[in-house]
Amino acid sequence: MGSTYERSFVKGMVWEFISFLLVTVAVYIVYGNLSTSVQFSAIFTLIKIPLFFVHERLWKHIGWGKIRDKR
Repeated sequence: MGSTYERSFVKGMVWEFISFLLVTVAVYIVYGNLSTSVQFSAIFTLIKIPLFFVHERLWKHIGWGKIRDKR
């Protein structure tokens, strides 16, 4: 079973939104500065989104752990 590029992209965006919120809170707890927290999270997210997309697309081609349909 495959997936479209759009599905991989949206899946990555949703996950990164959750990650953005968590990282923002964590950095805010450490530094106590909301502006710094948001900036850090934005840069981190912009790096992670394309990496996650590539990661998902590469794993699509790896057969390990997949169960094939018995037809």
